[in-house]
Formats: sequence, structure tokens, C-alpha cells
Amino acid sequence: MPRRALMEEANPDYRCVVVTNNYHAFRAALMARKAGVNGQVVGSPTAAYFWPSATIREFAAVFLAHKVVNLGVCLLLVLGGALIWWVR
Repeated sequence: MPRRALMEEANPDYRCVVVTNNYHAFRAALMARKAGVNGQVVGSPTAAYFWPSATIREFAAVFLAHKVVNLGVCLLLVLGGALIWWVR
């Protein structure tokens, strides 16, 4: 049984807090919203040496999770830049 269902069974008006690393909070919030969890996401501090690789990994994960929208925006930016360059 999913955790959301357990929380709803125990208390239909539940609210929860999802605690994760601060670099992961945005993606965790996206996942919680998609799962229909009623709560907030809080990020805890992460060591500075870990930030670069973690940020790149999170960026790639969010980009690929929404690849149609993100690739569409990238395509529009490239086409818009090419159009501006061509008109000049």
C-alpha cells in the first residue's frame, strides 16, 4: 500500500513533511506533487564539495523527466537565435 494511502487512512486531512537534501528538494517536491502527497518538502544542508555533481545530476534528472517540454523550449531558443542571426 502506498504511503499516501496509509496517511489518508490514518487521517484524511493529513499533512506531512518530506525531508531530503537541499539540492534534491525541487525534484522531491515535483515527485510529491505527482504522487498527490499533501505536504511540504524541506531540504537539509549538504556538504559543499558534493554540490557540483549533485546539482548536475538533479538538473539532468528534471530535464529528462520533462524532456518534451524542455527540448521544445531549447528548440525554440535555437530557432529564435538562428532567425535573429539570419535577419541581421
